[in-house]
Amino acid sequence: MNTDYRNIKVLIIDDDQRILDFLCTILKRYEFDLYTASDGEKGIELFKKENPSIILTDINMPEITGIEILKIIKKISPITQVIVFSGVGTTTDVIEALRLGASDYLVKPFNIDLLIHTLSRCAERHELIMERIERKDTLEREVRERTAALTLTFYETIKALGLLTEKRDPYTAGHQQRVALLATGIGRKLGLTQKEIEIINVAGLLHDIGKVAVPTELLVKPSKLMTPEIQLMKLHPEIGYDIIKDIPFVESLGKDVSRIVLQHHERLDGTGYPKGLTDDELELESKILSVSDVVEAMSSHRPYRAAFDMATTKAELIDKKGIAYCLECVDACLELIAENNDNAQRLFASLALSNRPPV
Repeated sequence: MNTDYRNIKVLIIDDDQRILDFLCTILKRYEFDLYTASDGEKGIELFKKENPSIILTDINMPEITGIEILKIIKKISPITQVIVFSGVGTTTDVIEALRLGASDYLVKPFNIDLLIHTLSRCAERHELIMERIERKDTLEREVRERTAALTLTFYETIKALGLLTEKRDPYTAGHQQRVALLATGIGRKLGLTQKEIEIINVAGLLHDIGKVAVPTELLVKPSKLMTPEIQLMKLHPEIGYDIIKDIPFVESLGKDVSRIVLQHHERLDGTGYPKGLTDDELELESKILSVSDVVEAMSSHRPYRAAFDMATTKAELIDKKGIAYCLECVDACLELIAENNDNAQRLFASLALSNRPPV
C-alpha cells in the first residue's frame, strides 16, 4: 500500500470549522496536500482551481449539500474520488451517494484508522485510473503517429507511381499532378467531403499510369497518331487498371481507385473508351477526372500541336456539356476558370497554392 501521501491533493468541505480543524490535524500527520472550504460554493471553486484527487465532504450543509457537490464534481471529473460523511445520515443518503458515484461513506465521529484506510484506497484507485488513462493516451498517440507515417508512405508511393509515366514523356511532365489539382478543385466546388477529395486526388495522380506500357515513340511522336497507334494508346486505362487493381484502396480510402482510373476516358453518351459506358454506369470521380483531363490536355503543349487557348477549351466543355461531360462538373470547372481570368497558368498555380498543406 502506498504510504507517501505528499503529492495527493485532498479537499475537505464542511461548514463546521471544528471538523475542518480536526481532519486537518489528523491528515497533516500523513503529509497529505490539504485544502479546506467552509461551504459548497467555496469547495467547488477550490476543486476547479486545484483539481484534487480526493474530496471529503459533509452531506448536511446549507445552500449546497454534499450530495449536490458530489453531482457537480462527478459531472466535471468522473475520476475524482469523492468520500461523503455525515453524523446524522440515513440509509437513503448512503444509497443515493453511492448511486451518484461516491467512493465511500463515512460516519461522524470518525474512526481514524478507517478514515486513513479509505483515503489510502481512494488514492490508489485514482493513481490506477490515471495510469490507465496515460497508457491509453500513449497507445492512441503511437497509433496516430504510425497511421500518419503509413499515410505519408502511401501518398509518396502514389506520387512515385505517377511519376513513372511522366519520366518517359517530357512533353506531359506534370500532367497527372495538374489533373489531380483541377479534379480536387472541382470536387470542392461540388461540396464533396475531404475523404472524397482524397480519392479524387489519388485517382488523378494515377489516371495515366497505364501509359508506362505505351511505346515511348508514340508518346513523343511529333505528328498525329495513325489509327493503329490511337488504338494502342486507348489501351492505357485498362493497363492502368491492371497495374493498380490489387492495391487495397478500399481499405485505405474507402473506394476502388482502379475503377475510377479505368473509367476516366468514358463519356456520358457512351462514346468514350474502353467500355463505352454511359452516365448511370460511371463513378462521379471518373466524371470529374474526364473534365479535368480534357482541360489540362487542351491547355498544354503536345509534340504534335501547340496548346489551345482557353476560349477553345471552354467551347469544348460547353458544346458537350450534359452530352459527353457531366453538367455539374463542367459548371464547377468553368467557375474555377472564370475565377482565374480564363488563364490556364494562373488556374493551376492557384489550385496548387490552395492545395498546399498549412505550415
